[in-house]
Amino acid sequence: MTVIEAPAPATRPPPTEPSPTRTPATGTPVTRRSPTGTPAAPAPRNALVRWGRLVALAVGSFLLPWCVLLSVTLPASAHAGHWSLAWTGLDGAEAIAALATAALLTRSDPRASLTAAAGGALLLTDAWFDVCTSAPGPDQWLAVAEAIFVELPLAAAAFWLAARLLRNLR
Repeated sequence: MTVIEAPAPATRPPPTEPSPTRTPATGTPVTRRSPTGTPAAPAPRNALVRWGRLVALAVGSFLLPWCVLLSVTLPASAHAGHWSLAWTGLDGAEAIAALATAALLTRSDPRASLTAAAGGALLLTDAWFDVCTSAPGPDQWLAVAEAIFVELPLAAAAFWLAARLLRNLR
């Protein structure tokens, strides 16, 4: 007669405290989830991120009251000695951002998201200063039309592209 023995139960290591980043049983990374169930962003761990956050908070906290002070103390108008250089430089920077984005996209380089975002910010800046510095009347109407129909849509497209490229990196 043949006797069949049941296999011995597998022994498990004693339970340990769960790690915030790994499961206790398998040691695999834990995906943190937000209350809505979507994966949450990882907590910042390195010093560079902490210092960057601190500096950004300090700069933003300083600039808000500074804007209020400027709004009540600056004169209504001023003369700019290098007016044409300022506008040529801004438009040149927009062109460089657009061309760099096109070149990076041609090579499927993920850094195209950076140049696209920079180009969008430059376009917003251009629209703002076009409208704010144009003379009342037809010049201002033209500046508003350019902002609404050219610069703001291009800025929105650039930001959309940058966000889309970043999403594809994940």
